[in-house]
Amino acid sequence: MRMNKLLDFLRSQKLLVVACHDKDDIWIANVYFGVDDNFKIYFISPENTKHSQLIAENPAVAFSVAWFNPNNHKDRKAIQGLGVCRPAKTEEEIAEGVRLHNHNFPEFKNKITVEWIHTNEYKSRVWIIEPSYMKYWDDELYGDKETEEFKF
Repeated sequence: MRMNKLLDFLRSQKLLVVACHDKDDIWIANVYFGVDDNFKIYFISPENTKHSQLIAENPAVAFSVAWFNPNNHKDRKAIQGLGVCRPAKTEEEIAEGVRLHNHNFPEFKNKITVEWIHTNEYKSRVWIIEPSYMKYWDDELYGDKETEEFKF
């Protein structure tokens, strides 16, 4: 059940912070994302962005999503996680990334298509984070305990 709450929280959010690095540089980026039933996180980003270049060099990433109720400082939810990020490899993965993106941002459904991913001038592609670990912080669910850890 608690894993379902984690998935529900991820699905309720649209902005993910991704931290990446190579041997010389470290960077964080904000990306719009969607998540599938297996907790794979999908986002679309051009190949020439700093985060895409660093991920291509070293696919190990950290990520975070946070939410809080501005009227109640004891009503907070967040995840922090670790995983491996890679470009989508198959047409099915590309289609799922496009579907999740357009589910969260329907105003782009006529622009962001599988065909667009293959032909866009920005060289944007679908990226997938396969998480290995997530720490879920939820004041409502966990009370004073605050968090639960999940390994994938």
